[in-house]
Amino acid sequence: MKQYISIIGDSELQKRLKPLYELKSDINSLKSEINKKATAKFYTILQVCEILHLSRSTVYRMIRNGDLKAHKAYRRVLIPETSIKNLLININN
Repeated sequence: MKQYISIIGDSELQKRLKPLYELKSDINSLKSEINKKATAKFYTILQVCEILHLSRSTVYRMIRNGDLKAHKAYRRVLIPETSIKNLLININN
C-alpha cells in the first residue's frame, strides 16, 4: 500500500475548504435559532393569577384538573407560557 502525498497551494486549499466553512456557518446559524426557540418562559402562581384575572384557588384547581400544566422547582410552582396559551385557545374554541 503506497500512499502519496501531494502539496497543494493556498488557492486550491481554500477551494477545498470552502464547503466546510459554509457548513460551519450553517451550523452556527442553526444553533442560534435553536437557542432562540428553546427559551421557554415560566410564570409563578401569582403571575398567572394576574394574567388570567383569577384567584389562587382557581389556578390551583385548574392545575389539579389538568387544564394548566405546572412544574415544581424546589418549593415554587411554575407554569409555562405555552400552557397558558393553550388554555386560552381551548376557552375561545
